[in-house]
Amino acid sequence: MLPVLLGLLALIVDFGRLVADYHAVAKGVRSAARYLARVDGGPAGLAIDCTTQTLNENAPVLAAARRLAMTGRIDGDPAREGIVATWRAAQPSAAATGITVTVRCAQSDGGVRAGAHDGAVLVPGIAVTASVPFRFTLARAFGLGPELRFSVVYRTVHMGI
Repeated sequence: MLPVLLGLLALIVDFGRLVADYHAVAKGVRSAARYLARVDGGPAGLAIDCTTQTLNENAPVLAAARRLAMTGRIDGDPAREGIVATWRAAQPSAAATGITVTVRCAQSDGGVRAGAHDGAVLVPGIAVTASVPFRFTLARAFGLGPELRFSVVYRTVHMGI
């Protein structure tokens, strides 16, 4: 009976870690998307091209946004551990973090707006996605809990500066 109760307790603790990690990732992804929504969309920033729906994958602001999502800070101290165990601030590439940024341009409704896209036919939107692996550490000691991956997406309209 005791091993069953300990296994159940381990699952409960790991599930709590999963919920906490999901919340931390969601908060980081939201912060990164909101940051990217405010940066320059021109050649000096994201270099958003609405005709091909692409952006500059090598833009320094993308690395800053990934660090923001992973650590909660734009400067992303490489010595500091990421907000979840599988992230490290020293690896700011999309492949290492599972964080991707995409752009989708939508037809403008012709409304009156002030800002970088006033009068534009296509208005860009930014989507930041994080796909994060999670390991049930305590439950695995009892042979329970598979390794799984959860994803978080946050979309916002690019406002520019």
